[in-house]
Amino acid sequence: MNNIALLVFPEGHSREDVYQKRKPAQDREVAKLLDELESEVSLFIPSQKEIRDRTDLLGAIKEIHGQDIDGCLIYIPTFTSASEVGMALRLIHRPCAIMGNDAHDTVSKVGFFAATGAARQAGLNFRKIVGDISDKSVKADLLSFFRAATAEKRLLGQTYGLFGGRALGISTGTADSAQWLKIFGVDTHHLDQYEIIHAAEVIEVQRVNTYKEWMSQNYGALCFQPGRFEDEHFSRMIRSYLAVKDLAKEYKLDFVGIKCQPELSNGYVVQCLAVQLLGDPYDAEGPKEPMVCSCEADADGALTMQIMKYISGGMPTALQDIYSYDDHILVLANCGSNPSYFSKRSKEAKENLSQVYLQPHDFGQAGGASTQFNFAPGVCTYARLIRNDLSYKMVITKGEVLEQKREDLYKYSWFRPTSVVKMGVDYRRFGNYFDCNHVHCVYGDYVQELVEFCMLKNIDYELLV
Repeated sequence: MNNIALLVFPEGHSREDVYQKRKPAQDREVAKLLDELESEVSLFIPSQKEIRDRTDLLGAIKEIHGQDIDGCLIYIPTFTSASEVGMALRLIHRPCAIMGNDAHDTVSKVGFFAATGAARQAGLNFRKIVGDISDKSVKADLLSFFRAATAEKRLLGQTYGLFGGRALGISTGTADSAQWLKIFGVDTHHLDQYEIIHAAEVIEVQRVNTYKEWMSQNYGALCFQPGRFEDEHFSRMIRSYLAVKDLAKEYKLDFVGIKCQPELSNGYVVQCLAVQLLGDPYDAEGPKEPMVCSCEADADGALTMQIMKYISGGMPTALQDIYSYDDHILVLANCGSNPSYFSKRSKEAKENLSQVYLQPHDFGQAGGASTQFNFAPGVCTYARLIRNDLSYKMVITKGEVLEQKREDLYKYSWFRPTSVVKMGVDYRRFGNYFDCNHVHCVYGDYVQELVEFCMLKNIDYELLV
């Protein structure tokens, strides 16, 4: 849940008579605000519940700095001192929204426009929420801002674990670690791919066998094939996953990317199972937080998915290849792995995993399996951080995943996890703005949240909706 500080700015002490006259209407509007928000976010209200002068403000700011706050709502229920609001924006050091109300007996609009105008005049950053909390669209805008502020806060101080380097010459998967640190507050820890092999080979046999039994009981099919996918490959795939899981814990990595091709896919085993299980909210050892893992060591892809994960409140995210696009139908078919959650969107691991077939992969001299399934129907948000002349922008769109049968995979690629998506934007427009072979998704409509995030980070964005 989003942790939000609430600062209420009513009439100041210099006009006590006006304050007392408007207090009943003020209290009514504040109560309405609390009623709308308390079930949606975790609110922190300083002990000085009303900010009426500089002393109140400084005391409240001190309390806020002692809390784990994602963002702040400055609420103006009546007329107030615009200069105090401006000072609050300067001192809070977290994303702030300013909001009033539409009641005729509060004079809130006068205070609201005076405060936001003064803040704009001073070049202070904030989100202006125009309207009343009782309006569903206004409330949705405010909650979208809160989710974006939470994602921005969660990223600060995180570490991306990069196993390997650029894969298959895909330059869009690389990133500048200094640029990441400056814009997003994220560090990069480089690890050799051999770290996975080294850690994999010392995993306890019993732990591997536990996963084999769990997978045999829960996955839809284990399609063994001599020379391509045998018990030896199965063991190495499980060991690879456990190795990355353990290394992430050891190095305190928050999200990761694995190069895989061609060194691991030719010299050890394909890494598809590792990518799937890392991204799922469960494994044989129990429930867990999904860990973003990008194929082909796609750093900007991993960062895009990490943003989408936090924007959505912790949902699994996916990396997919743009396979084909005809007549508003986009086919996305990852080369071998996506979280199994996307197969049924169930809270039950067994229900999702029952749709996943481990199919012999069609590339990789070392052998191994891909995780084959169709994505479940539903609305998805799609996005990608893209650099244009070294500057970031985010391309954002959404579409509806259509229901497909397993045999429909023969139309595209039998071994790939695949989704067929009805898009609202035509291919030529999409193609003109989308400069990458990878796109990333999360179930649900989070377009506005991603826009809010880009505004917070001062990143350009392109809406394809």
